[in-house]
Amino acid sequence: MTEFRFSLLIALLLSLWTGPGRADFDAGFTAYERNDYATALKEWLPAAEKGDPHAQHMLGFLYAQGRGVVMDPAKTVSWWKKAAAQGFAPAQYTLGSLYRHGLGVKQDLEKARTLIGRAADAGYPEAQHAFGIMHVTGEGVQRDLSAAFMWLDLAADTRGLPPGTFWPDADKYLTPTQRLEADQLKKSWNK
Repeated sequence: MTEFRFSLLIALLLSLWTGPGRADFDAGFTAYERNDYATALKEWLPAAEKGDPHAQHMLGFLYAQGRGVVMDPAKTVSWWKKAAAQGFAPAQYTLGSLYRHGLGVKQDLEKARTLIGRAADAGYPEAQHAFGIMHVTGEGVQRDLSAAFMWLDLAADTRGLPPGTFWPDADKYLTPTQRLEADQLKKSWNK
């Protein structure tokens, strides 16, 4: 599933962006796919330093995974913050996920809610899915099954999948009482 998410992320990155630095980004991405991380770094770093959020986001992945560079959580977070500050939804989601789980940063569910919520509002399906689960669990938001299933359905719709596709993802977080409430909500939506 991680490879699917990463592939989806890359497809979204490429579909959302055109511009003069696109060739450099594409060359960096081709190198990345060939596991030539030194070339990817060489192609992306100048664009990232000039403020390109796509390149900044991908540099964050290089530092997060130690690919072509020494693994460095601080640089990972720094590059993702720069991209997220520009409203780049994939970076908002990625950075929000770090705060949600306390990976490389101190766990901060308020920051996670803000960042993931912005990315979800922007239509980023990974964020919509995560935001739905956060509404089921009450992570950084008030627990709300109606909002949860709405976000999960938006994530499915954004991906071109049928409504209800992601509802089973929420089931493991529900108490028996909540499961009954959720079943009633689902039935009322299916009418």
